[in-house]
This record gives sequence, structure tokens and C-alpha cells, in this order.
Amino acid sequence: MSDTTPPPRPRRTPDLGGLSRTVLYFALAVSALLFGVAALLMGIAWMDLVENARQSW
Repeated sequence: MSDTTPPPRPRRTPDLGGLSRTVLYFALAVSALLFGVAALLMGIAWMDLVENARQSW
């Protein structure tokens, strides 16, 4: 009984290990920046709310 399976094909897709890691770090940096901006805006809104509450007393 002979083996009729074809030989394995070489991989044509390039190794994207470095690129995917760069994209991952870029996405992490962008999300951290957006989180910081959101925290800053929440802090400004909170201080404005506290100031308005003090003026109404």
C-alpha cells in the first residue's frame, strides 16, 4: 500500500510576529491615552459639580 498524500506545502504567509506585537502595543498605548483623557474630563466635571454645589449653599 503506497502513500499517496501530497507533500506539505510551504507556508506562503509571512511571519507577522513583530508586526502583531507592534499593533498590540500601539492599541494598548491608545487605550491608555483614551482612559487618561476620560479620567481628566471626569475630574474636571466633578470639580465643576462641587464648585456649583458650594455656590448654591
